[in-house]
Amino acid sequence: MIDEKYYLYAVEQMDRAVREKKKYNGWKDKPERICFYTGRPYAERHEVFYGSAKREISRDHGFQVDLCNERHDEIHKSTLRGKAESQKWRETYERAYIDRLIDEGASEEDALESWMRLIGRNYIQELTPK
Repeated sequence: MIDEKYYLYAVEQMDRAVREKKKYNGWKDKPERICFYTGRPYAERHEVFYGSAKREISRDHGFQVDLCNERHDEIHKSTLRGKAESQKWRETYERAYIDRLIDEGASEEDALESWMRLIGRNYIQELTPK
């Protein structure tokens, strides 16, 4: 099950993305970024869904997490822990996205369908797309 700390962070990041006027993932605010795990400053912004089009979708929707260099490398090198954390972030952002749509009046089925159109893959086993 998704940890509440992850979920609240995901919702906060999604809200931040809506407020930002310009999409960027650069160094502009890096000193203020804090690693989710260690609390250290100068964290790197990790797009939870990556690859050509998915990276932009992650930026647009705030599917990002601030990670220190060591944790960021761990996720990208696909260690066992990195794979598990990556899966947890994907589930967390999917749940937050679906919950937001449900709060706006969509059914769970419609929200999941919207997610599938956006990302193309379901990461939460309990949910089954049509």
